[in-house]
Amino acid sequence: MSFLSKSEMHSKIRNIDVAYDEIVVGSSLEALAYSFLNNIPFVCARFDSPYFFERFEPGVNLSVFDFKNDIVNLKTNKSTLQMGAPKLRLWEKLYFYLNLSGLCIKSTNVSSLRIQDDVLKITTSNARLIKAHYNKLSVFDDYNMQGLSMPTTKDEKYVVYDWFQVKSGMKHEYDLIYDEGNFIHKLIFYPSERVAGEHNFKDVIGVSCLDKKQIEDFEYSDVNARFKTLHMMKQAGIKGARNGRDVKDKTKYKYYSVKVETPNREIVHPQNLYESSDYVVFNSTSFCDIIENTKVKDCYATHILRRTT
Repeated sequence: MSFLSKSEMHSKIRNIDVAYDEIVVGSSLEALAYSFLNNIPFVCARFDSPYFFERFEPGVNLSVFDFKNDIVNLKTNKSTLQMGAPKLRLWEKLYFYLNLSGLCIKSTNVSSLRIQDDVLKITTSNARLIKAHYNKLSVFDDYNMQGLSMPTTKDEKYVVYDWFQVKSGMKHEYDLIYDEGNFIHKLIFYPSERVAGEHNFKDVIGVSCLDKKQIEDFEYSDVNARFKTLHMMKQAGIKGARNGRDVKDKTKYKYYSVKVETPNREIVHPQNLYESSDYVVFNSTSFCDIIENTKVKDCYATHILRRTT
């Protein structure tokens, strides 16, 4: 009987070789849906989950995931808007079942990905290396990915989220407020995480769609985003906290002005676009197209889903 030396044992533990026909790179909802429906393993260098406020359109049929697209009515400054279930709930479900069925090559600590000689080298934060051999690589996300060709085109529009803490004016009926233009064209109201328990106190997110030059321009800064947010809230009739009764008419109340503070601005960078090759395919297919054009494979992941729901 032969035994491995300490250095050989260390090398085998820290370096792993695996092989698959196809590998999905990315963890967006589209990537996980493609992985689940086609029974293909995936790996990612970041968790690209949807925001908690993102919802499906009401007409999207999610029965293929045994997931009900519940309809909710959202109050806006224009009319009542019907929307579907939160995308994050389905993302969490898919991520759980993909891990449970062994289709997640490495779920945590992935620091970088590199394509080299038809091998996807997965480096972890604790200096381990996984060599994943493949016949086809379906790339949904190029984050921290090396060895790619130069991007062919790039969408120059950035989605910008300004997260505001509402200090006065937290209680109102609105879920969304819309406005014209690309700068703070939508306000999204959500239950404040700064208040414990069930409540109807809301903070707000301002959404913009800007190019790089606009992001660097003070006119589109977080300072002016705050001013426009205040303006939109006041235009919608939102008032601050009560400030006692009106001296001239005791049946009426006075109110403080609406007040918001800017704790954080988040800029979502556009995805690079690449030319696909015979072995590396850059997938930008929409979620609806993926579920409409994919026949569900009868596999371990779908068996677990059916037996546990």
